[in-house]
Formats: sequence, C-alpha cells, structure tokens
Amino acid sequence: MAYTNHKFCWHGCVSTDVDKAIAFYTNVVGWTHAAVQMGDEEANMFVAADKPRCHVMAPPMEGVPSHWSNYLRVTDVDASTAAATEAGGQVLVPPTDIPPGRFSVVASPSGAAVSLFTERDPETAENPPAGPGSFHWTELHSTSIDADVAWLRAAFGFQTSEMPMPQGGTYYLINDGDTQVGGAMQGMHEGAPSMWLTWVSVTDVDAATARVTESGGNVLSPLMDMPGVGRMGIIQDPTGGVIGLITPANA
Repeated sequence: MAYTNHKFCWHGCVSTDVDKAIAFYTNVVGWTHAAVQMGDEEANMFVAADKPRCHVMAPPMEGVPSHWSNYLRVTDVDASTAAATEAGGQVLVPPTDIPPGRFSVVASPSGAAVSLFTERDPETAENPPAGPGSFHWTELHSTSIDADVAWLRAAFGFQTSEMPMPQGGTYYLINDGDTQVGGAMQGMHEGAPSMWLTWVSVTDVDAATARVTESGGNVLSPLMDMPGVGRMGIIQDPTGGVIGLITPANA
C-alpha cells in the first residue's frame, strides 16, 4: 500500500566511509547488510526482520559530511518544494527523478535539511513493521525553533501542539490532522547546527550504547528515561553521522 502522506517514510545513511558505517551499524543496531538492485545500480541497505529499513551511500559530492537523511512523503514533490521556498525555506536539491520515485531536499529557515519524496508506484510502497531495527520517531532540533515551527505550518499545513519538557523548554508535536508527523524542539547542544534527528528502535539501548564506543563511535548524550516514551540516547558513528537509539516503553 502507498506510504502515508506527510509521514517520514524512508531514511538514509550518507557516509564518507560506507564500509566503516556498515560495520558500525550492523554491530550497534543489529541490522544486516544487503545489496539491492535499484534500476541499473546496486544500493546498500540495512535490513531488519527481512525488510529493508534504510539505504547507505557515499555523499553525492565532495565536501558533504556524513549525516542521516530523512524522507517525508508528500503527494506532489514539485508543489511541496515550491511551498517550502515560498514559506521561507531553501531548495538544496531540486525535484529529481530517481528509480523509486521523485524527491527533493529543502531546508528550514534555520538550515535543517529534509528530503521530500513521492513513490513512483504506490503498489510497491510498503510500510515496514515496527520492532527492533525500525525507525521509531523523527524530530527537528532547531537553532531557531519559532521560525522553523512557523515554516512547517506554512509550508506543509501542519498543526502543532506544545508540551513542556522535563529538562525545560517546549516540545512541539507536529501533526497532519490525525497523523503524527514527528516532533520539534530548540537544539540543546550549543554550537550544533539545526538538524532532523531520527531514532531507531533497539532491544536493549544500554547494550547497544556500550557497543558504540567499542565500534569506534561516540555517545553524545547520557542515557535517559522518558516516562511513556522509553529509554534513549544520542550517538555518533565513526564517520560523523548522528542518530538516536531508543528502547520504546511499550517494547
């Protein structure tokens, strides 16, 4: 069935050292690696429960650092890209056709990049099951949260609701009607750029985090327990990509 509109439907690991990233994440998260045919080329994928979860690729051009890319499903990539710029965002990659569909990359007023995507064939789209190795949640960490939240509302028609965070500040839940899109918050780490942080589910976040340093990565935040949400921490792979690990409360 087709992906749900205005939900994050896919993720990608962009790494300056693909082999190192594959070794790291297969050990830390427990994904397996597979090469999947995409058009005329093979794509590296991380797999969990026999389902591809995300791709792994080298940066498209020299000088691009390692990062995670997050794909927001929209009904019309060209129209959504235009709306994003009209609302004060920036186009980083114009609408482009790729084997699975059509995508673009836009940035919020503070510079947080997000990919917009529409699948080529809705019949081939499949929402993978939850569980270990699945992507649990995606949220914006912004250096200018008021401007970025206003942009999300204007560009995509999202609604937001506010809730206080235990450590202080406001957490914004981003919704599209009854559909939960993700979250947004003021960035907590001084000097860190605006970014979308995605959280991957693991069976035991303590054990997974211990494997981070063993595998050459860095633990960027102490593990914390969020009532009703789960136990979580933020990590960085050896090439610089940043991602969150979580053991959900209902796991």
